[in-house]
Amino acid sequence: MKRSSGLDLTVFFLEQGIDVFSEVSIDNLSDEDRSLSVQFFPAAQSVIVFGKEVPVPVYRMPPDEKTRGMLRIAEALDYTAVRLAANLEEEQVRALPVPLYLPVRIADGKVQGFVRLKQVAAAGGLGSLGRNTVLLNPRFGPRLLLSGVVTGRRVQESRQAEWYAGGKEAPACTGCGRCIIVCPGGALGPEGVDAFRCRTISAWVPPVLVPAAKWMLERTILLKCMAPLAPWIARTATIRCSLCVTECPNYSGDGC
Repeated sequence: MKRSSGLDLTVFFLEQGIDVFSEVSIDNLSDEDRSLSVQFFPAAQSVIVFGKEVPVPVYRMPPDEKTRGMLRIAEALDYTAVRLAANLEEEQVRALPVPLYLPVRIADGKVQGFVRLKQVAAAGGLGSLGRNTVLLNPRFGPRLLLSGVVTGRRVQESRQAEWYAGGKEAPACTGCGRCIIVCPGGALGPEGVDAFRCRTISAWVPPVLVPAAKWMLERTILLKCMAPLAPWIARTATIRCSLCVTECPNYSGDGC
């Protein structure tokens, strides 16, 4: 497998406190995710996706504390992505970190990521996707936050970290529908997720403003203008509901 000589990803991620990672060739992605990766970074040949566990006690905290706990994990992931991209660039490997803030756009009337990290992680062997689109990991269930770096490094096959799960298979979604039933906003359904009906999002974007929000998210130039405001919004927002995760039969995983 062709890879740069200086950077050992396993060592790098262990030093960063990362729980799981996979290096995925874009050839192993779906047509849609391959296209999204290339649109995001025209030189794309692979995606390095990685994640950290959100511990069970964090979900039991009051909303403000839970939000701060998750934001700390998300910002640690973002720092790791930026540092990884910089290390790769030093080795003459083109790389671009997937942004933590405002990494979304509207496609076919639905919110989706510039790079769909959960789908990439599933393609790289880090888990399987549940009905609520949350990644189900062998060790941590649905309690992973993800980040990633799109690179110009071509790999012949996807490489998955072996030090996190002991070779266990990802738990399969049982199809029980509990995530759909308990969602108070009706954001989950047979056709996927309507992000604007999620209680966390609807607190910031009430229904009357949804058409305007979708219009803005469809326009790249406006997204770039909004990007400086995104960190402030994220730090002042509150995660009001996590039932789609905590009601999943795979919630606790093996790591709690």
